[in-house]
Amino acid sequence: MTTTADNTDFSCTLSPRFTDLDNWRHVNNSRLYQLHQEARMRLQLDCLGKNSWYSDDVRLRPLRSNTQFRQETFYGEDIQATVRVVSVARDQFRLLSTLYQNGRLVGTQDVTMGATAQGHRVDLPDATFEQLAARLSVEPAPELDEPSYLDHLHHIHNFPVHQQLTPRFADVDADSQRSEAALARYMEQARFGGIRQLDFDGLRVMVAAVDISFTDYHMSWTPVELASGISHIGNSSFRFTGCALHKGEIQVAASSVMVVIDPDTGRPAPLPRGLREQLEGWLI
Repeated sequence: MTTTADNTDFSCTLSPRFTDLDNWRHVNNSRLYQLHQEARMRLQLDCLGKNSWYSDDVRLRPLRSNTQFRQETFYGEDIQATVRVVSVARDQFRLLSTLYQNGRLVGTQDVTMGATAQGHRVDLPDATFEQLAARLSVEPAPELDEPSYLDHLHHIHNFPVHQQLTPRFADVDADSQRSEAALARYMEQARFGGIRQLDFDGLRVMVAAVDISFTDYHMSWTPVELASGISHIGNSSFRFTGCALHKGEIQVAASSVMVVIDPDTGRPAPLPRGLREQLEGWLI
């Protein structure tokens, strides 16, 4: 871990695990998300103290994350992670992380963090605000677009793909809440529930970006309902919008950009007519 007085960027080295790989033999997108999360936690430990990874009082959790999957990430090579504090306010702060493998930029994540106590939003503790402000980067970061995909959530009953998911013990984090990683996996499952029904005519599909909005981290063993549909169709890409409902209330929602890839060239390919027709039938 490194942080210098004249450079507020925090850096660390992470290692993909064999269990992080998917059936395409590269690091799975939800596991790459977790590498960003780990880099953020390393910054938090360095900035807020070695015991800041848990709390029985005020807890720091993402309100929204935007993850860009730049290139495929592989097993057997370390990842160099950098995290910057790009804004700090009384009720939230924003972090930007980058992941490099063998000199290649493989992923970025822009996350807005907030504080909660007893399940309700609160201001950052004074010490937390001051310590984060001291790490504020001088390099500006572009603002994210508004999460317009949330507008679709008023019509969840019209989403074409619905499935149930049974929570697992592994979904609980160190503070006995639904973990950030679990909620990200729920959004992956919401996508997969639709993707597995589609005919790609021999082409592959890759996740290019995932924008997630977190509403609630409450944990229970009640089955979670996943709902998803198609919110945009392009020439070689389409966008899945999905959400997870806990007892009828939205716990997390996401918009995922999917790109169709020609396996022979590794390049984006136009959507086959049959696939486009299937996607059009799922528009929300």
